[in-house]
Amino acid sequence: MLCENCQQNPATVHVTQIVDGKVAKFHLCETCAQLKGLDVPEQALDLGNMLETLKEQLNQLQTASGPATLERAVTCPVCGTTRTEILKTGRMGCDHCYEAFTAEMLPVVMSLQHAEQHMGKVPQRSSKRMKASVEWVRLRRELEQAVAGENYEQAAHLRDQIKALTPVEAPT
Repeated sequence: MLCENCQQNPATVHVTQIVDGKVAKFHLCETCAQLKGLDVPEQALDLGNMLETLKEQLNQLQTASGPATLERAVTCPVCGTTRTEILKTGRMGCDHCYEAFTAEMLPVVMSLQHAEQHMGKVPQRSSKRMKASVEWVRLRRELEQAVAGENYEQAAHLRDQIKALTPVEAPT
């Protein structure tokens, strides 16, 4: 598929926009996406690989614990989305699905993100408070790693950077 903007390069950035219930899809090359101000990730999330890993882990879980254990958390208690639907679509039904399927999803997320929480980029149009909040979280994580690694000079530097954030900027 070619880029809808330049009609020359292959479309590698696919954007779905929903406004007032109307869905619009755009297929752009990386260059055109950047020119339009879209934040193009350096490394794309390999959803196919993530789902394949999830399937393997579910098979292992079913083999290890038997079908009775697996049946207990087969659906999300809020939206009713099943594990099978998630595997087919690659999407969770609601925010509660992440809690319902934590045991299966956490190892997959850890293998892809190397952390329990996804830390993406902050949009350029974000508020100063949001950017500061993300910076504060990043600095706290680095501080914890520095202390755990007994790198106290780095830890002191990070501590000072955290203190330099004004109380308005620091998350509560």
